[in-house]
Amino acid sequence: MYQLELWQCSSFSKDTRFYHLELCQDIFGNWVIKRTWGSAVQRDFGRSNSIICPDYQTGLLWYEKQQTRRKKRGYRVNKGAAPQPFG
Repeated sequence: MYQLELWQCSSFSKDTRFYHLELCQDIFGNWVIKRTWGSAVQRDFGRSNSIICPDYQTGLLWYEKQQTRRKKRGYRVNKGAAPQPFG
């Protein structure tokens, strides 16, 4: 069963770069961290990858570490990013 209230989503930008981070569930209910990054000026979708987490708490820890890493690298948080309920 999906636990939408626990899903997390953040978007970051820096000059001409973007970074999107999600902690959500896949169609099987596994917790997944999805990362998408690339150029904000080119017309492609950049690169992305997904990592299956052993549980929600571990996923949240990894998610928070990625957020901290983006901020240390000079990325700004984009306001208004909301979780998307897609598996």
